[in-house]
Amino acid sequence: MITSVPQSSVEPARRWKRVAVTGASGFVGSHLVQRLQTAGVEVLELSRSRGFDVCRDELPLEGVDRIFHLAGLTGVPSAWEQPLNFFETNALGTMRVLDQCRRHGCAITFLSAYIYGLPRHLPIAEDHPVSANNPYAFSKRIAEEVCDFFVQYYGVSCVTLRLFNTYGPLQSPDFLVPFIVGQILDRGQPTVEVKDLAPKRDYIYIDDVIDAILATSTAPSGSVFNIGSGFAYSVEEIIQAAMAAAGVEKPYRSIEQRRRNEIDCVVADTTALRFATGWEPHISLVTGLRKLIESMGQP
Repeated sequence: MITSVPQSSVEPARRWKRVAVTGASGFVGSHLVQRLQTAGVEVLELSRSRGFDVCRDELPLEGVDRIFHLAGLTGVPSAWEQPLNFFETNALGTMRVLDQCRRHGCAITFLSAYIYGLPRHLPIAEDHPVSANNPYAFSKRIAEEVCDFFVQYYGVSCVTLRLFNTYGPLQSPDFLVPFIVGQILDRGQPTVEVKDLAPKRDYIYIDDVIDAILATSTAPSGSVFNIGSGFAYSVEEIIQAAMAAAGVEKPYRSIEQRRRNEIDCVVADTTALRFATGWEPHISLVTGLRKLIESMGQP
């Protein structure tokens, strides 16, 4: 529950009477909707669970000041099994949204993802070469190219955000951090088990992500920003930090199952985002894990 609205959320929201959020029932979408509503903004909530299909339905954009396009399929393992579904939803679905923005004169924020592939250097800034190495990243890369085209040739106002590894309350246990925390809090599970202890990722707490989404809404059209913490933690370090935050000690093990096209380490360079908006992440990994644990019923 949000008890106060950060100033970074209030300022952009004051300019809006009505916004639309696709993927409103998803992990990031539900947090964004709550923040916007707390700031007094009318939110048109569009999601699959509410009967909205981004690949088929028209968006009711009359009177909408901005659309936050978050709808899409997620999860790299699922993308390897369903590449066409991911492309249709994430790439073609985004093109449909952009075309409707073109017709209605509506601005858009597009939530992209990590699309850099194997890093040539760390940290990774927005000008790092793009090399999508899985079907999920590929679908997002093509969606970004569509955004670029509509900005350049149709004059659509669009900001693109490349989101690194987000975590927090309401996230599906299909994702690593809640999957680990769930095992730690499960008294019936004696050992925490993961596929691989080694990969390092840049983890950013959901509240900081929402701050960034709102802060960048005033950035110039065509802007692209990374959203990350600027620090990398291994899976093993996440397990250790989560156990310390929960006050639980358990053995843990890896089944030594390395993911296809695995990347060993990812760190976001968020200099551009900080310079353009003044945004800074405020939630440390330890604090974020404690918040997640509390949301899952552990005091």
